[in-house]
Amino acid sequence: MTGLADGYFEDLCRNLGFSLVAVDHALRIRFWNDQAGSQFGGTAEEMSGRSFLDFVGENQRAEVERLLTLTMEQGTAGETEVKYEEPGHRRTFVLIASPITDSAGECVGASACMRDISGRKRLSRELARSRRMASLGAMAGGVAHNFNNILGGMLTSIDYVLPSDSPRELRRTLRLLAQAIGRATRITQQLEAFAECEHEKIEMAELNVLMDRFLERIKPQAEETGIRIAADVAEVESRPYEAQRLMPILESLAQNAFDAMSTEGTLTVRMERGDDEAVITIADTGCGIPEDVLDRVFEPFFTTKGQLGGGEGDNPGLGLAAVHGLVAELGGKIQLESAVGVGTTVEVRLPLHREPPGGAISGEQGSRSSRPGGY
Repeated sequence: MTGLADGYFEDLCRNLGFSLVAVDHALRIRFWNDQAGSQFGGTAEEMSGRSFLDFVGENQRAEVERLLTLTMEQGTAGETEVKYEEPGHRRTFVLIASPITDSAGECVGASACMRDISGRKRLSRELARSRRMASLGAMAGGVAHNFNNILGGMLTSIDYVLPSDSPRELRRTLRLLAQAIGRATRITQQLEAFAECEHEKIEMAELNVLMDRFLERIKPQAEETGIRIAADVAEVESRPYEAQRLMPILESLAQNAFDAMSTEGTLTVRMERGDDEAVITIADTGCGIPEDVLDRVFEPFFTTKGQLGGGEGDNPGLGLAAVHGLVAELGGKIQLESAVGVGTTVEVRLPLHREPPGGAISGEQGSRSSRPGGY
């Protein structure tokens, strides 16, 4: 581009409406525009030579350092989110890192473009909360119907046994009441997936970390039932995901697969990268799902297992409905294919560059109990 005055591009970068910082291979600041000064304080002269990591929280420095280093080594752009805290205020920025090359094509550093997305994050949290409440509202009728059935059966059993002096009838009624209470407990436990505590600290971890944890959790059950696990998990660079949401998704799908195979069989767990998403596949060699009910498997209280599905047990059919809601909260999609006598394959697609819900991003890697569900 010709005909531009000397310093045109420097003035352009200096007056951008978002923070622009350039660093060298040692991550020392070489350029600091006016917006960066307004958002973080300090002039370009004061910031020159300082480490860029000084403006990143300690729990995220390793992540940001890795992003910038990979950007310069591989010559590809990447992005992440960073928290910037100051007294009485915390802001969230999206950081986009790009390589800087000289006229010979050699990488001489990286640029870090940062935009304040705190307002967008707040709106995202409010939208997620609204969606969660809408899901609970849609389920309220089904919950009421099932609880009425349970309570009605309990009252009928009690009315039947009250006039009787038979210990045998009393024991039989107590067993029926215990089963009914078990069904009610199962419903309330699976409803937790739709009503996460708003004040719970969010634990974040990359996809490969969560997949490794998931595989370790399901190993004991696989060994106990004689089911073989075939794992093919590729390294997928991702930003952190909420363990409280992703782990119940994986564990519920695995529990469905175990139930479908009972004993023996193969559970395949695979993760690969798509265009701009991670594709997680969980497949079993179980009994499969009839074609005439495939369109209903994500409906609350629909199940092909347990007493509601014409079998035994207390499965209330909330598993896949909860999974569907959690996948949607993560901005992903879920698909299910099945054939009777062949098995079921569930594919979960998660965006790699999504906006996670609000909460402290940390490197903690705690644990959470399984929430098995049902087809």
